[in-house]
Amino acid sequence: MKSVTRILFALFAIAAGAVTDDWLVRLPAVHQVAGRIFQRGQLVALVGQSGVFEADLGARLREKQFCAGRKDSDEAERVALRDELIASEALPTNAVTTRDSDPALVALRNQFADDRQFRAILQRSGVSQRTLRRTLAETIHGEDWIESQIASQVAVSDAEVQKYFEQHQAEFMQPKRIRARHIFLAAPEGSAPELMQAKQHAILDIAVRLGRGEDFGELAAAVSEDEASKTHGGDLGFFAANRMPAEFFEAAEQLPPNAPPRFLQSHLGFHALQVTDVHPARPLTLAEATPEVTALIMAEKRRSVVAVLESELAQRIRFVMK
Repeated sequence: MKSVTRILFALFAIAAGAVTDDWLVRLPAVHQVAGRIFQRGQLVALVGQSGVFEADLGARLREKQFCAGRKDSDEAERVALRDELIASEALPTNAVTTRDSDPALVALRNQFADDRQFRAILQRSGVSQRTLRRTLAETIHGEDWIESQIASQVAVSDAEVQKYFEQHQAEFMQPKRIRARHIFLAAPEGSAPELMQAKQHAILDIAVRLGRGEDFGELAAAVSEDEASKTHGGDLGFFAANRMPAEFFEAAEQLPPNAPPRFLQSHLGFHALQVTDVHPARPLTLAEATPEVTALIMAEKRRSVVAVLESELAQRIRFVMK
């Protein structure tokens, strides 16, 4: 009899709260009972009048695993998903439509061979397309709402950029850049011995032909296996150390511009390498550094503003189960 009374009390409280915003609907006990009635599991948190249940967390986890293409998860991921789910409940929900998720849903579907495979994977994951569409829409709406709340607070002025640049000028350097061209023969580490031997013979033949005076650019166009550069005579343009294999850049550093080619082996294969120009390292100007400085300042502002916003949203939440 007592259990029946509790069920009736919970249903009455939820119905009354939906109409009158009564305090009853904010009680965890009411939602605990409702969770058992509607088989949604343990109550995790209250966000205003909305309860977040274990069933909600499980559904969100399945959706995330489907989007990521895997089935495993750990405790840290479950906690992060719980916080994400609670935060989405705390956000304003006006004007959320599933049309908002159409581009994201199309992009997700395009990762599969065809629509049939997409639907089959959805079914095996226990996620309906309708639920996935709704979740994507809520996520996009939440992100848009956050951006609208913080946009004016993360704007960066010219004065802020100049001040930051002056205080951190040593951090903004143009690294040494080298312009070079190469003739490349692919022989990655682990290749069959016969292939390695054939490419060694081929690079020696290239060395002989260059030594006889053949034009580097024409030879690159004829025999190089770097499809991106061979149509430009092997020209790689200017590059810094972070853009090239270490052994390649180190070899390029040792060559003066327009010196005879050097022949080397990298972990990718064999190269005939010739340096054509060098730009020494130098400090960036304010104009050159402005995009990076602006992004750094904006990121720092965003972290601070979002933290405040999260704190404000958290005031609407009552955790029931950790």
